[in-house]
Amino acid sequence: MVILHRYILRESLVASLMSLSVFLGVISALFLAELLAEAAQGQLPGRLVLVVLVLRLPEAAMMVGPLALLTGVLLALGRMHEQSEISVIRAAGPGFARCFAPIMLLAAAWSAALLTVAGWVSPFALERSGEVMTAAARQALLSGLQPGQFQRFDGGRLTVYVGGFDDSDGGLIDLFIQHADPAQPELVTAGFGRLWLDPTDGSRYLSLIDGRQIRHGPDPLAGPMRELEFARNDIRLPRPDEGNLAAPEVTARLPDLWPSGSPAERRELQWRLAPALAALVLGALAVPLAYRAPRQGRWSRLVVALALYLVYSNAIQAGLVLMEQRAAMRGPGLWPVHGLLLLTVLWLWLRQGRRW
Repeated sequence: MVILHRYILRESLVASLMSLSVFLGVISALFLAELLAEAAQGQLPGRLVLVVLVLRLPEAAMMVGPLALLTGVLLALGRMHEQSEISVIRAAGPGFARCFAPIMLLAAAWSAALLTVAGWVSPFALERSGEVMTAAARQALLSGLQPGQFQRFDGGRLTVYVGGFDDSDGGLIDLFIQHADPAQPELVTAGFGRLWLDPTDGSRYLSLIDGRQIRHGPDPLAGPMRELEFARNDIRLPRPDEGNLAAPEVTARLPDLWPSGSPAERRELQWRLAPALAALVLGALAVPLAYRAPRQGRWSRLVVALALYLVYSNAIQAGLVLMEQRAAMRGPGLWPVHGLLLLTVLWLWLRQGRRW
């Protein structure tokens, strides 16, 4: 019996890990495309793309971890059904629950791993990712400037053109700056410029040397228009967007969310527990769903399982949205969603046990 348990556990674990690697690859590709788009727009330095991608892997694991376990167990047990190994096991005489106890052990270990990721690893990654993105935002102007290209910053309100860089001292050559102020649009040109940081408050400034400034009303033809030349003009650049900093409850560790002190913390706690509970329930669900009658289609059970997973995951998201709208400290939360699926699993296990 020990050899049988090891065999079932090994086959299910290998298939689940392979499924997890595939799903993580797909999600990582989507995240990479998003980060590359931000890098192309100058919102993220190219050297930080892989760093931020790695920091988002815990989020991806929480998203696809339960599905990977469900798919892996279904594939492993489905292959055993197809090759008549389950028929041989049934003929040997072990009971249904005793035979598939390793699957429940795997589901419990998988659930504990997801709980660790959701409770400690993911908050740390989100906190670190926010710090990296904030630091990148502070350097976005300098890192986003490309010679011979127009670059937009501050939500499109600031357009900067740089003709080139002075390699000797790092200065900027042939600058063109447009402030898209609806009331008073402004154009500034200069032959030379330099970026510098105010040590007192961290504000960024662009010093323009030997330039010209033109300011006019909303309609340039209607006037008034003001033009002046300057020897030096220091322009204070907009502060970086700090919106990348996550909310306090998002970066809090799991023990800090219990007991919850606000509706946001309660909702976050429910979301943190969801992947672990989903893995535990879906791992148990895979055992009865993997059963195949003779000459039954190979992928039919997998399609049914994926449909149930989509309904389950959408119900969780709907429950989170409902909790956010009501902003209440009391109520069932997501427990009815987990409970309904758990009752379904218990019924399927009893039904399959009688047929075993």
